[in-house]
Amino acid sequence: FSNLPIEIALIVLTYAAKPTFSQEEKYDDKNPYSTAVSLCLVSRLVRRTILPELLHTILLRRPYSVNMFANALRMQKAYAEKESDLVFDYISTIKRVWIDDSCNYPVDTNDFYIAYRSGNSQFDQNMDVLVPVILATPALAINSYQLLRVMESVQNAWDFYTDRNISRHSSFPGKPKSLTLTGLDVNCKILHDICGGFIFLTWITRITCLIDLEADSNSFCDTSRGLRSPEHPLRNWICVTPWAWLKNLETFSIFDPHLTAPCDNDSHIDHTRGVDVHVERLTLPTS
Repeated sequence: FSNLPIEIALIVLTYAAKPTFSQEEKYDDKNPYSTAVSLCLVSRLVRRTILPELLHTILLRRPYSVNMFANALRMQKAYAEKESDLVFDYISTIKRVWIDDSCNYPVDTNDFYIAYRSGNSQFDQNMDVLVPVILATPALAINSYQLLRVMESVQNAWDFYTDRNISRHSSFPGKPKSLTLTGLDVNCKILHDICGGFIFLTWITRITCLIDLEADSNSFCDTSRGLRSPEHPLRNWICVTPWAWLKNLETFSIFDPHLTAPCDNDSHIDHTRGVDVHVERLTLPTS
């Protein structure tokens, strides 16, 4: 390997550093960024070559991962102020962000605002550095209990921008187009509760809903066995979502997992391991 030209070596290292999120061979909960982080320590050249691959998709699902990523953004800000060689433009490189530290939120309630009030204050403190990333990210996936915090922070940034830029000579920095909601149960009415008045959702063209498989596995098991209407997971969404607020929405998707009986929540769903499940995706146009 040491005899390879630098250009070829960098291509090999870039390929090796690309995070693998599917982990098809084994479902063990591994850090998909571990290889890339190790390779970034080789040299500054390797670091600058690998960082775009590492940062393309930001997966924040581990305990404290949101806080760690926010600290990394703060470090980059400090590097920029000191004109350090280690400075790197994270924001322009990131294309997808998944925020879901759902273990910090109550999963047994349908009252979104109860979950919101009981949320973690550390997440709020990190929003000052996370908002620029979210604004520049074309695709955002987020746990339902954190969505309102994100939308409020984006709204504050929007209000500040419009107050400062009355003449509208420059455009607002970035607008997410794709929103994936995670950690939902089939009866959740989150969009009905929070849609009105937020600029964030007026930018969204695609919404995808990922049902909480652990909380609703029995419901989906009954659906798979023909004991419950297969339209059940979608019906509530259609009825309670105020579509008029989603001005630019083009498609709405929901995933319907098919589980076989018996379905034991404790053994069938394990947060540290995956499970092979047949899933059907239903996508509806909004026009």
